[in-house]
Amino acid sequence: MDIVSIAEDILNKAIKKNSDSAEAYIIEESSTIIEVKEQKVDSFQSAASRGFALRILLGNKLGFSYTSDNSPPAIDRLIKEAFENAENNESDVYISFAKPSQRASVKSLYDDKLKGVGEKEKIEMGIRLERAALKYDKRIKKIRHASYEDSENKKVFLNSNGIKSFYSDTVCSTSIMLVAEENGNSEIGWEFDYNRFYKNLKVEDVGIEAAEKAIKMLGAKRINTCRIPVILDPKVSCDFLGILSSSLSADSVQKGKSMLADKLNSIIASPIINLIDDGTLDGGIGSAPVDGEGTPTRRTVLVEKGYLRGFLHNIYTANKWKTSSTGNSVRGGFKGLPGVGVTNLFVEKGNITREGLINGIDKGLYITEAMGVHTANPISGDFSIGIAGHYIENGKISFPVRGVVVSGNILELLKDIEAVADDLRFFGRIGSPSIKISEVVISGN
Repeated sequence: MDIVSIAEDILNKAIKKNSDSAEAYIIEESSTIIEVKEQKVDSFQSAASRGFALRILLGNKLGFSYTSDNSPPAIDRLIKEAFENAENNESDVYISFAKPSQRASVKSLYDDKLKGVGEKEKIEMGIRLERAALKYDKRIKKIRHASYEDSENKKVFLNSNGIKSFYSDTVCSTSIMLVAEENGNSEIGWEFDYNRFYKNLKVEDVGIEAAEKAIKMLGAKRINTCRIPVILDPKVSCDFLGILSSSLSADSVQKGKSMLADKLNSIIASPIINLIDDGTLDGGIGSAPVDGEGTPTRRTVLVEKGYLRGFLHNIYTANKWKTSSTGNSVRGGFKGLPGVGVTNLFVEKGNITREGLINGIDKGLYITEAMGVHTANPISGDFSIGIAGHYIENGKISFPVRGVVVSGNILELLKDIEAVADDLRFFGRIGSPSIKISEVVISGN
């Protein structure tokens, strides 16, 4: 029986058992992970799984259960447990299920040619990646890992209100971590690429860029404590956005866990900043026609010219505030209840190159690594983290820097943004261009 038919069977049985509302969610996954070492396969993993989840409402009481077994006895248990859980839960007037509306139009999610790519060709991807890194420079001494991965997901979502959604997506990726050594010094370089489509994956470029990063950091040194302008590499900007993202969730606001709780329609960032969450983004890793509850995804402007304009909602948080879901219900898998999260969250790119940002600085720091951003306080926004990068002198990269610390507050950092480059890049569901901050305190010697 195909997964759509299984979902229909689960839903119909739950409805016949006199639930007030019912919702069936099924995900079918398959994946390949290949690790290469010394031009040979070090490990090869191939896996497939299916999961079935059911939510039902008895009045305003929610019942939830899941299983990975679709045999008739297992499906019967799934339904029985959902009803038992509902009967034992407290009533909550804010719980409801999605109602039919037009699905979002989302392109470039599924590569129908991935099935035709053989194991040998996938292994060769990892070999090419490692080879490109080693050939770049003789100072590349060790490859810690070189990998190729792909996955295919099929998702079915049905509910008793008339929602019926089925879609598939694919993701392919390649990544490498390596070590460069010179004069007793060593540096790690890391790079990756991912794409919905196998043919669009960069391989040699990833190896070369990782090697280049490690080589450029050799001989890194500390600098004296100073107050200087900095440029955040897209990866570092995304690290900070990852902390901010939790505060953009209406769920965090409603629970008193957001640094943005009382700032709606207030200035929270530089007037050149536009921050957007877009679940319909072409090829985005977080894109889908519907979210984890069956609500159509959409483009939501969160920060407009520095002003906070809204928060991200699922149905529950929207019901609390008598508003509409933004299509930001997320599920970590079939075993979890829907929460609130980002789809594709990004800072809108500017119109200057990264080189242009660097050229405009007399003395400053281009930050390429930030260690421990996850330790930032998600409610106050305060942080103190180790950083590494390259010192800028007279508009040019001068020498590598490591062993220094930057402290501050995320909201103050946002307000001090002076320029945004045009090199928008996503790291998973979060994206940012290079960003110039007018001035920060660097603690060094």
